[in-house]
Amino acid sequence: MNNYKLIYIVFLFPICLFAQIKPTKSTIQKVVKNSVVEMEKGKLNLPSNKSWEFNNIDNLYFKKDSLNAFVYKEGTKHKSLCEVVDWTFYRKNAFVFGQGSNCKEPTTRKVTRNPKDYYTISIYTVENETMIDILRYDKMIVESFIVIEVSETEDCTEIKLVRRFNGN
Repeated sequence: MNNYKLIYIVFLFPICLFAQIKPTKSTIQKVVKNSVVEMEKGKLNLPSNKSWEFNNIDNLYFKKDSLNAFVYKEGTKHKSLCEVVDWTFYRKNAFVFGQGSNCKEPTTRKVTRNPKDYYTISIYTVENETMIDILRYDKMIVESFIVIEVSETEDCTEIKLVRRFNGN
C-alpha cells in the first residue's frame, strides 16, 4: 500500500500540477508567430489554413463570453464549421477579421479593404493572467480576452478565450 502512495506522490501529483499551468505571454506570441500568413505577390490568400477560426453558428462569436479558436496544422482542415469567424494574421501583431459560410453553396466570405476589418493585437500579462486586446486602426480597444488555455492535438492548436469586454 505504501508503494502505491509513493508512486502517486512521485509521478501523478507533478502531472496534476503541470496541467494547471496557465498559458504565458510567450506561448501566445509563439502561436501568433506560427499563424502569420506568407504573402504571395504582395497579396494575402484569405482565409488561410493558419487562420484562427471561431465557430459563428447563430452569431455565437458576437454573443458568447467564452470562445474557442482553432488553428489547424499544415495539411489538415476542419470542415464541420458551417459559419466561421477568422483572424488571419499578416504580421505578428496584426490580422484581418473575416466571416465565412461553408455549408451553403456557393461558399461565401466577407472581408473588406477598409481599415475596419484590419486589427492589431496587444498581448500582455496582468496578475498572472495572459490578456489579448484587439485594437482597431485608430488604436481604440474594441475587444479584450483572457487566455484560459492553449492545447495542442495532432490536428490543431486550440486557444480558449474568455471575453473581458466587447466595445463594438
